[in-house]
Amino acid sequence: MAATPTPDFTVSDENKKEVAAHIVPAMMQTFRAMSSDRVATADDLIDTLSLCIASLLENDTHITTPKHTKDAMQSIETFVRRWARRLREERPSPDAPSFLMRSIEQYRAELAEIEAQGDSQA
Repeated sequence: MAATPTPDFTVSDENKKEVAAHIVPAMMQTFRAMSSDRVATADDLIDTLSLCIASLLENDTHITTPKHTKDAMQSIETFVRRWARRLREERPSPDAPSFLMRSIEQYRAELAEIEAQGDSQA
């Protein structure tokens, strides 16, 4: 995390959304394959993403005191709230597909295209 309260962003929000649109559906598919019930729960996904965040915090040399940890947790909460608000605001209507649903559809389409290319080369 940034050493100051001001975020240190170097990648555009659109680029971040592109990455998230690939990561989350891939995690869901992987977890379904790992689960005996072939189910990926939101709790498993959130817990894994929390592990990813915790590993970054554990490695951050700016976080050395309980106050730093508290400040980092507040920053993370701010980031999550910002994205939740933005994603809701970007939906043209409550009935429109969510960012996650659009990401899953895009992921499936890309997988189908890759499979079709493999079939045509076989």
